[in-house]
Parts: sequence; structure tokens; C-alpha cells
Amino acid sequence: MKKTITLKSSKSKPLNGTVTVPSDKSISIRSLIISSTCLGNTRVFKLLESEDVMNTLKVLRNLEIKIIKKNDYYEIFGQGGVFSDPQKILHFGNSGTGVRLMTGLLSTSEVNATLTGDKSLSSRPMKRIIDPLQEMNISITHNDGLLPIKVFNHNNHHVPINHTLNVGSAQVKSCILLAALNTKGTTTIVEKIPSRDHTEIMLKFMGANLIKEKNVIKLTSPNFLKPRELRIPGDFSSAAFVIIAVLLSKKSKVKLKDVGLNYYRTGLLDVLKKMNANISVKNKRKFNGEIVGDIEVESSNLIATVVNKGIVPRLIDEYPILFVAASYALGVSEFYGLKELKVKESNRLTSMSNALSKNGVRLVLGNDSIKIYGKENHEGGNQVETENDHRVAMSMLIFGFFSNKSIVIDEMKMIKTSFPSFKELFQKLGAKIEYFQKL
Repeated sequence: MKKTITLKSSKSKPLNGTVTVPSDKSISIRSLIISSTCLGNTRVFKLLESEDVMNTLKVLRNLEIKIIKKNDYYEIFGQGGVFSDPQKILHFGNSGTGVRLMTGLLSTSEVNATLTGDKSLSSRPMKRIIDPLQEMNISITHNDGLLPIKVFNHNNHHVPINHTLNVGSAQVKSCILLAALNTKGTTTIVEKIPSRDHTEIMLKFMGANLIKEKNVIKLTSPNFLKPRELRIPGDFSSAAFVIIAVLLSKKSKVKLKDVGLNYYRTGLLDVLKKMNANISVKNKRKFNGEIVGDIEVESSNLIATVVNKGIVPRLIDEYPILFVAASYALGVSEFYGLKELKVKESNRLTSMSNALSKNGVRLVLGNDSIKIYGKENHEGGNQVETENDHRVAMSMLIFGFFSNKSIVIDEMKMIKTSFPSFKELFQKLGAKIEYFQKL
């Protein structure tokens, strides 16, 4: 019988120390893609070496972009937006950011390419990027709104568009902006619901003719991006696991250094402060246009809260771990407007509700909402079906630090997509997390 090595977490001692969380995945992927369009060499420091980022790096190399790893940085030899037809299908693994952004960039770059991903990514909706690209008169085919996507060098006359985004999606917005880099004229995006703006910040930092006023973004091309040194801040989405683990632990205090504090990423801090969390942010400064700082967290007695849909785009990746916080908070927490959670690496609304309820959490699941009844401890002890979702896996391992019985996840390899050092970092802080061999 085949044995699988996975991870097991158990009731933990206090967590204490100073740590640096993994570099930001979203900004790491963007740094590679946008650097490839510069004319000249860009040095990227603290690039996250996770699977999603490395898959994007391999794709760029398949397009004959030279990328070299030096001692403490990666050097990207940009060719001013010129790419060669790849000799193979471009495979992005599980990276929705990588495939959606590169589809936009390549669609106006006069290359012939096929873009695909793993089983999970291939089930995620791509029509949301295909529709605006077709508005731009781009030649593109797809699998009924899913991967694989093919872009063609038909030398079409690409046209700038005025596009209103009805959903809060940074990936769709970024796809359009990257396609617009090679589209003469002014492309305008109107955001009904604001979303994270890493692409706009980096494009502007590298010299793009981009103007943002309230909810309107305008990019005028042609653009000639200039290479500049980039330093990737710590990933707030990874920091979220540490923050909530410390809040729920007794007699714990942890400092997280150099964490990205982009407004559109830090909705969790606003929610946790309403829940009586003891969190402070110090030493604020900027890395290549992005705000960073040090986050200090101490044990807290969390109270329940109500989270409405308005904050969803600022919180989208943190809901799984926030559900864990709600499970151990005093009172009943309610979360609304969670439709976007259904189209992440898994249907996170059902994945998390199943995992929590099987481990003793009382909850009520709605169509796009969830109500969680918190209390001090839960039974645990039930193996978690992660649905191959890294955030479900990590969230439930944190849950296991506080449940009566240990938590074992069915699979651990996908954690490498965003947080390769997850086990080691928590062990360093004092948590009880270990490898586990299951039949």
C-alpha cells in the first residue's frame, strides 16, 4: 500500500519570536512579467521561489527571455516587449495570476502561443479576460471559456478600449493593462469595485504613461519601460497565517518584518481590529512604490464580527484563515458576499465549511455567505480534505494548534505554491507541526 508524507499539527505552546514571511507572490510574478517588457536588465531582490512564481519564470524562458539567478537576486534581460514563439505549450501549473497576466501581455506581442495549467487552474473561469481582449480586436481561441487559451500573431490592428469592470478582479484589470502596453492609444478601465493595484504601481514605477484618478485608470501607449531595481516585500497573505496563529495562542508575541501593506491587501487588519486583536504596525516605508512595514502581534481574546461584501476584494485570499479565527472567537461571526471564493483554487466556501464542520465547528452555510459559531476549543481529529488548495491546507493546520485532537491534511505538496517554508517557520516560533506518514 502506498504511503503518503503529509503534515500534522497539534495543540501548541506559546508562539514567540521575530520572523520574515515569504516574499509576496503577486508582486513576484508581476516583477518577472513586467521586467521582461523593459529594454535592459532588471534586478529583482527577494523573489519568492515558490512553484507559481517559478512556473511563470519558466514560461518567460520558453519565450527566450534570459533570466539568471545571482547570489541574492534574479536578473531579467528585458527585450522591450519582444518575445519569440515558444517551442512548447506554456504551462503555468496552478498560477491564475501568471496565466491571466501573460495572456494579456502575449495577446498583443505578435507571438503564437498556447497557455495552459494544471487540473485546478483549467477549471477556473477565463472568459472574464477573454471578453475584453476580444474587444481589443485580438486573435484568441479558448476551450469554452476555460484553458487552454491560444493567442495568434495575425498582425491585427489592436484597438484601445474603454472597459468597465463589474467584478473586483486585479487579474482581469492587469491582463487588460498588459495587453494595452502594445496597443497604440489610450486604454481606459473603470473599476466599479476597486481591487489590488500592484500592476499599476509597478508599471508606473518602471515609467509607464499611466494615470489613476479615483476608480478610473488610463494607460497611453506606446510605452518604453525602464529597468529599475525591485525589492519584493513580504506577502501579507502569508503573514495572515502567522498573525491569526499568534492572536489565538496564549502568552504569545511575534514580530513580522518587511510585510507588504498595500491598502487593497490588508482588509484583514481592519476586520481583526474590530475583533479585539492586539496588532500594531511600525517602521512604515516603501519598496519600489509599495508600502511595507513591521507587524507586531500579541495574544488576544477575539470577539465575533460581521463582515459585509464591500471589503471582499481587500480580503479575498484571507477568508479561509479568517474563518479559523472566527471559529475560536467569542460569539457568532457572519460573512457575506463570498461568491468569488467559489472560483479560487477550490470552492473555498464549501472546502472550508466542510473542513471546519467535520472538526467540530458549528456553522451555517449559505449560497454566498457563512455563519460561524465560535468557542474556545473544538474537537478536531478529522482528516482534512484540502481539495488541493494551499490556503485551505494551511488554514486547517493553524486550526490544529488549538483543537483538542491533532489535524492531519490529506496532501501537503500544494503549500509550495505560496509558502514553501510554512512548516519550518512555525516550528521556529514554537508550534507543534510535523511530517506525518499516512496510509
